[in-house]
Amino acid sequence: MKTKTLLIAAAALAVGVISSQAQVYSANVVGYVNQTIPGNSYQIVGSQLVGGSDGSQTNGDINSTLVTGFVSSPNDPPNLSSNSVIYVWNGAGYAQYYFFSAADAATWGGDAPQTAGWYSLAGAHANVNLNNGQAAFIYNHSASPMTITTVGNVKQGTNYATINTGYNLIALQEPVSTNPIVTGYGLPNNMTSSPLDPPIPARNDTIFAWNGSGYAQYYYLNAADAATWGGDLPNTSDFYAASGAHMPSSSYPEVNQGFFLYHTGSAITWTNAYNVQ
Repeated sequence: MKTKTLLIAAAALAVGVISSQAQVYSANVVGYVNQTIPGNSYQIVGSQLVGGSDGSQTNGDINSTLVTGFVSSPNDPPNLSSNSVIYVWNGAGYAQYYFFSAADAATWGGDAPQTAGWYSLAGAHANVNLNNGQAAFIYNHSASPMTITTVGNVKQGTNYATINTGYNLIALQEPVSTNPIVTGYGLPNNMTSSPLDPPIPARNDTIFAWNGSGYAQYYYLNAADAATWGGDLPNTSDFYAASGAHMPSSSYPEVNQGFFLYHTGSAITWTNAYNVQ
């Protein structure tokens, strides 16, 4: 789903002005994203719409924000069944949780309330907050495609996130499909770029774009380094393939789709601004 489509849907869903005797309106832009995951396949799903289980509905609790369209089977323990699986990156590996319908939670859930949502193999509710700009792998354990729906607020204004040293499983913070370093709300332009050698993850920040079965790698080059290693014009700050070609638009993250970013330097703050109202 492209940006224009999402924002039109968002506006139609929640930004209208309701009139009775006085005007009442929502200060938030609410949107939704449908994503189809093929059978027996993985997809990186981002957190671009803000929701949650706390009072302000902003904590990113996956048991509030990611519960529509997933598959659950009561016939077997979840590790042997067709349950959808979410893999949450912790910086070094994955924590793994299974989707239970309310009926399945009554069979396999080990703690109350036994509601539809994500559970550990022991039957405990997942205590996972997928904050804005973060992402996770979801595996469709069924042979049939499944369409999942994410609903939440579009985060507006000035936003901040931390990019840590090493592998970060992230998404753009706004519901767009674009070059990941687009001016304004893309990734920061002070990422690591080295002119000393051909680009490699050890010297250049690197995007690993998931293609459904593996990763395409693209290396960050600032404008000066692009003049040395970039193979096509213009020599601008961008992500480049090892051949020197700019990252193609076909590898740009789709709306609500995440990617791995390997950051070689110390942690940096990612600051961006986005407004649609």
